[in-house]
Amino acid sequence: MQQLAVLWDIENVTPQSGSNFLQDLFDFLEHDTHKISSSICFGDWTRYNLKRVSMSLFEKNFELIHVPRARKNSADISLITHATEMIFLYPHLERFVLITGDADFRPLLQTLRKHGKETWVICDAGNASEDLLALADKYFDYRSIGSELADEAEDTPSSDIASSVTKENAFQLFEEAVTMMLKQKKQPSLGSVKVKMKLLNENFNERTYGYSSWKEFAVDAMSKTQVAFDPKNKNNLILKRSNLGESMPEIFKLLLDTLPDSGEWVTFSRSSQLLNTHQVDIKQFGYNRFKSLIIDAEKRNLVETKYEDMKWYVRRK
Repeated sequence: MQQLAVLWDIENVTPQSGSNFLQDLFDFLEHDTHKISSSICFGDWTRYNLKRVSMSLFEKNFELIHVPRARKNSADISLITHATEMIFLYPHLERFVLITGDADFRPLLQTLRKHGKETWVICDAGNASEDLLALADKYFDYRSIGSELADEAEDTPSSDIASSVTKENAFQLFEEAVTMMLKQKKQPSLGSVKVKMKLLNENFNERTYGYSSWKEFAVDAMSKTQVAFDPKNKNNLILKRSNLGESMPEIFKLLLDTLPDSGEWVTFSRSSQLLNTHQVDIKQFGYNRFKSLIIDAEKRNLVETKYEDMKWYVRRK
C-alpha cells in the first residue's frame, strides 16, 4: 500500500464553505492501494473564514499549524521545513500532495523529486504558478476534485470528445492562455502555456487533434493566432498586437448568455437546459460534462457557484 502525505497551504487554496471538499479530497486520494499517513494544514487560524473550517479539518485528523499572517512567507517556510524533515523521518512516505499554487515551493518539489518522491499539486487555477505545476508529477485544480459537484445533465463519453472538438477551439484556448498569463504579468514559455491550457481545460490534449508533439501543435497554433515567439527571447511567447484585448472562448460567452445580468442564482440544470435550447453542443468545445464547463468558467472568474438545498447554483460575477 502506497503511503502519502498531504501538506496544505490553506490561505493559498481556500475552497468555499459547504463544498464538501474535505471528503472529496480523501475519496480522491485514498483507495485500495493508497493511504494518507500524514496530513498537515498551515494557516492563520485567527482569521474568521479559517476558524469555520478548522473543526472540520481537525475531525479529518489534520494537524493544524498556526502561522500568523504578520510574518511574511512564514507559512511557506513552515511547510517547507515540515516536508523536508518528513523525507528523512518517514522514509516510507512515497507521495507528497501539496495543496498550494505558490511558486515559492518549486525548490521543495525539486528536493522531493531528488529523493525519489512522487509529487502531486492541488491548486487554485486562478492564482497557481505554471512553473510550479510543471515540476509536479501530476497537478489538479481543486474544483475538479469535488465529486459532490454533480452534474444535473447527462455526461458525454470522453471518446466522443475527440471526434467532435475542433482545432479552432484549441487554437483559441492557446491564445487565451497566453493572453491571461501576460495580463497576470507572467512570461509565457512553451512549457508554461501548455500547463495553463490544461488548467483552463483539463480535457486538452494536442494528440486529440492529430499532432505528434506539443511543439508541433504550438507552432501550428501560432500560425493561426496572434501569438508569436519573442524576437528577444525565442523561449518566450508574445502577442503580435499591441494591446492584450479580450480572448474569451465562445462557449463561455454562450454560457453567460444563459445567466441573468441581475446576478440571480440559476440551477445547473436550468443553465444546461438553456444552452440546449440554443442548440449549443458542449462536446464541440471540448467538454463531456456540464460540470466541467462551469468549473472552467469559475477558474476564469466569470461565474461563482454555491451548494444549497442539495442543489448546485451558478451566477455571473
